[in-house]
Amino acid sequence: MAEVKQSKGLPIIDTDAEQSALSNLAHAARELGLSTEFARRFGELLIEETIRVEEQGKPRQSKDQLLKEVVELALRLSSKGERVTRFEIGEPNFPASPQVIQGLTETFRKKKIVGYGPAAGLPELRMALADELNVEHDTEIEPDQILITPGGRFGIFASIAGFVSQIERVVIPQPAWPAYEECVDFIKGRVIPLNTTLEERWEIDVGKLETELRKGARMLILNTPSNPTGKIISKSKFEEIIELAQRYEALVLSDEVYDKYVRARAPSILESGRENYIYVNSFSKQFSLTGWRIAYLVTTKENAMRIKRVIQTVATCVPEFIQNAALVAIKKGRREAQRNINAIMKKVELTCRELGKIDVSFYRPDGTFYVFPRANKPNFDSVRFAKQLLEQHRVSISPGLAFGNYPAFFRLAVSLPAAKIPGAVKAIGKAIDAWSL
Repeated sequence: MAEVKQSKGLPIIDTDAEQSALSNLAHAARELGLSTEFARRFGELLIEETIRVEEQGKPRQSKDQLLKEVVELALRLSSKGERVTRFEIGEPNFPASPQVIQGLTETFRKKKIVGYGPAAGLPELRMALADELNVEHDTEIEPDQILITPGGRFGIFASIAGFVSQIERVVIPQPAWPAYEECVDFIKGRVIPLNTTLEERWEIDVGKLETELRKGARMLILNTPSNPTGKIISKSKFEEIIELAQRYEALVLSDEVYDKYVRARAPSILESGRENYIYVNSFSKQFSLTGWRIAYLVTTKENAMRIKRVIQTVATCVPEFIQNAALVAIKKGRREAQRNINAIMKKVELTCRELGKIDVSFYRPDGTFYVFPRANKPNFDSVRFAKQLLEQHRVSISPGLAFGNYPAFFRLAVSLPAAKIPGAVKAIGKAIDAWSL
């Protein structure tokens, strides 16, 4: 099979062809009186072995690695005493509040031994989250619908690993955070990218989405506000998308980690009235606890039990002292966190003003602390440009190819000191003007 595909110049992975082959196998099995499930599993094995043979010596490049390469290079330069202006790292630059740190240390004052905790998370933290979400979204969420996870990335992985099987399709509107694709690839699922464009203001084409859902999709991943574009899906379109997912029985994974970084309130899956969802949020961006690794999921009780098995198997639990600190953040840290968020949002506005002075096109973000400009240069290669910019100007950015097929774009993560922004954007503009292949 691999030799035939290679001789005909066929792609290593063709999701439509895979679905057609599996359907044909199931049809043949029915005619022969065999198990259609066995036929499907046999087909999946053949397909995966074919891909393994074709990929020997030609591993697929990880989009996530494109981000990490720039981060690692920036860290190496910084460790040598170089001053690097970092536009690439997606984390707030304000410290955790003293109350949160006190909540962390309080655990050790009260306990001589901090042992294993429940895989689902501390009951008091889940209760506090349920109370807060119910007030904010007018819902009736119960603590048993909430799981505490070691970071948002793991929450997303656990959700995908818990529900997506080998070769099953996952629709991801792009540009998108590359971790979604990495998680799907890890469990040998199939990513179905749904490209959006700057010219259409990063709007999801509902007709194209329905076409993909109709073919059969196990999951649809939404991220609003979006990393990297800052786009917020309108309430009416969000409801239309959720209705489509319901109609075609696709589970919706809604990443709402940036829901507090907004100028106008973003729609939430929690308010949809549907049950085919997993909601993801985190303490990382709102409270600047990125390195603490704590996030949470909300879903049905049945789904929560399924995802909890992944947590138990892979991570056991989130440490109790980190959960206690997160509980303090909810109860005492919101006002300070919102002040810091407002300060970062002002930096985004400053960045947009500065970008208006150089040769780029961009969508002014509705939320998040990201901007996703396009260099107005023919044949622009943002991967090469990012490396050159860092080496020559000591400014780090994330290349657009990390987020999908967007080679002319790059992402700016705006959490650096405001005083550095004008000079850094000016350096980017100078490098773009000098760009040539």
